[in-house]
Amino acid sequence: MIHSVVNSIQNKRILLSPLNWGLGHVSRTIPIITTLLENNNEVFICCDNEQELFYRNYFPELWYIPFQGYPFHFRGNGTWIIDILKRFKPLYNRFLKEKNEVEQLIDKFHPDLIISDQRFGFRHTQVRSIIISHQLNLPVPSWNWIAKCWNRRLLKAFDEIWVPDTPDRRLSGNLSKGLTKNVSFIGNCSRFKEIIPSSTKKYKYLIIVSGPIPYSKQFIELILAKFNDVAHLSALIASQELLAELEYPAQITYFSNPTSSEFEQLLHDSEIIISRCGYSTLMDLENTKHSAILIPTPGQKEQLYLAKNNASHANWEMLTEKEFLKKVF
Repeated sequence: MIHSVVNSIQNKRILLSPLNWGLGHVSRTIPIITTLLENNNEVFICCDNEQELFYRNYFPELWYIPFQGYPFHFRGNGTWIIDILKRFKPLYNRFLKEKNEVEQLIDKFHPDLIISDQRFGFRHTQVRSIIISHQLNLPVPSWNWIAKCWNRRLLKAFDEIWVPDTPDRRLSGNLSKGLTKNVSFIGNCSRFKEIIPSSTKKYKYLIIVSGPIPYSKQFIELILAKFNDVAHLSALIASQELLAELEYPAQITYFSNPTSSEFEQLLHDSEIIISRCGYSTLMDLENTKHSAILIPTPGQKEQLYLAKNNASHANWEMLTEKEFLKKVF
């Protein structure tokens, strides 16, 4: 349930933009946008083409403003921090350019409110600016205090911080600790409600492939390496770009960019979810009540922490890639 702080926003013109890191940042803004629209707000979404395609499944009537994402580039060998540091200059340049573009958007649309999902440059000093983030405390070693301080400085530049979790930090754990001023815990931000299970499941497993390339490609290759020997009927969701490159066992039915109703039907028809351990995925699973096998991306500190923090969850099994390959299905 979305917290009252979101419900309190009424009759406003709002600019909203999510980070282009997979589609998790997009999906978790969907219940927020829904609540804003229910309260007679006008929402303009600033996003790239892939994000717009996803959003239009839920909000075909909204105004979409083309907005460039951050130039992330990963080698796929687990060295996330090194990859980001090597791209620091173009990432920082995009951050500066983004701030200038927001200035132009304000002159054109005259918003009452700005909402950013993890985009640090999407704010303005003259317009109330809110950032959605569960990473108030970066999952890096204590000696890396520069990264922690930099992250907090960027967050504090916003007027408010919305944490998509409950006040007891049920899912985010220590990630959402460290800041208290102007911080609101707005509850689980999943686009799904509890899924009423089908009495006869069509699929034993529903495999959800997400995240930035090349890690999403490596995950789908891991799945196929395992499922060549798995007889259960299963469904797989991935982007068309990934699906076009690979061959699939006959027992796997694959879907590219399913609509919201198609996705919910797949959840309804599936017994167990297999996915990476991303934060938005955990929020979805918490709402749908599915059993899940979750495999954190190697080297991705946030997912490794989330797997450890939620290892005792009754419905979820956390496995490394090696453990997953050895598991008997």
